[in-house]
Amino acid sequence: MEPVRGGRLAALSGELEAQMQEQRPGDSVASWAFRFLKGLPDVKVVLSGMTYPNQLEDNLKTFADDSTLTESQQQFLFDSVVPTLLDAVPCTACRYCCEGCPKGLDIPALISIYNEMNFSGRSFRLNGLKEKELPKNCVGCGKCMKVCPQGINIPDVLKKMAEKIAAQ
Repeated sequence: MEPVRGGRLAALSGELEAQMQEQRPGDSVASWAFRFLKGLPDVKVVLSGMTYPNQLEDNLKTFADDSTLTESQQQFLFDSVVPTLLDAVPCTACRYCCEGCPKGLDIPALISIYNEMNFSGRSFRLNGLKEKELPKNCVGCGKCMKVCPQGINIPDVLKKMAEKIAAQ
């Protein structure tokens, strides 16, 4: 389910898309995700949400045959595409960091929004935050870092997020 993550995995840089077209001329970026899944032995059903008729046509074309990605195409995904998608902060939303925050920030929610911003360039959830809930309010005390099981440098992440927001 959601093999193209709401279409976000189909929106890569022009350079990556060109390299994919070289390897599989005529195939869409989305079809790479489906062909990857078709090569996994335990996957029996792939659910894909479609918004436009051309997406339905592309899916029908992709599933009309049994072809999967070659080993070199899979390696290309792992070496070139996946690293561009995984620039995410590995927060598990345990909320230990929230207990001692002097500003009462919902740090896991902010990190989740930050990851969305890094992945898609925006997050609509950001608009729902009140002024006092924004990452710019972090005082950088580091109490959150001391209890974070993932060892995330939370003040640094929130500072980067605040800078990203200010630059918009």
